[in-house]
Amino acid sequence: MSRKRKATKAPEIPRHPPGRDEALAIEHAKQCVTARSPRVTVDCKQTSAGQIDVFGAGHNDHNGWLARIENAFGTRGSAFALSQLNRLIAVCRDDSRKIDVARLNGLLALVEGAGPQNEVQAALAVQMALTHHVAQTVLLRAARVDQIPQFDSASNSAVKLLRTFALQAEVLAKLQRGGEQIVKVVHVHPGAQAIVGNVVSSAASGASGGGVADDKWNQPHAPERLLPSTGRSEAEPVSTLLCQDAERQPVPVAIGQR
Repeated sequence: MSRKRKATKAPEIPRHPPGRDEALAIEHAKQCVTARSPRVTVDCKQTSAGQIDVFGAGHNDHNGWLARIENAFGTRGSAFALSQLNRLIAVCRDDSRKIDVARLNGLLALVEGAGPQNEVQAALAVQMALTHHVAQTVLLRAARVDQIPQFDSASNSAVKLLRTFALQAEVLAKLQRGGEQIVKVVHVHPGAQAIVGNVVSSAASGASGGGVADDKWNQPHAPERLLPSTGRSEAEPVSTLLCQDAERQPVPVAIGQR
């Protein structure tokens, strides 16, 4: 009669408590997470007939969950919200046609995080989520290929998708601020001067006397200025350098006077 062997558990690796810096970072992260509002989540169940039942996860208040879905898509009414949710569900199917709920909730969190205020902004937020999903898929494909043509094709497609995502985010931000542009107006009073660009103070440049350092004389196009002590120009040499005398015509000398 054979005896059954007891399954042995692998020894657990001893873990030490977090250090002081790690504990402070954990506490700060907990405070930040608590301050954020929880994102709406969904759960899906696929019936034998192929129909997908979508319902809220974690509680039985279906009307409350539906209100959160409508708010996430910036609309009032379930028609537009559920239609856009179906777009997200369509890209979250795996090879066996099953729905990846974690991926779906991640894309839904991206849409809600964009904060759409109406249907137009929500449609753009859904496009951003789909573009982000496809860009990640193409990037993974580029990392797995072994041939250069396939890598070039996947990487070029990923670059286009990432640029599209950045453009979509810029358009969404413009729509959310009402298409307004921020213009700064600087008033210059009579007799004053306005400087556009980086200004270096005298303390940083080593000059004395306060104010802005006088660097205009160090420019290659600066005019000459006279020194108050000598009246000479700064460009004029103060002392003559030693050099060979200029060649002269010989002078005839009488015989006997050499």
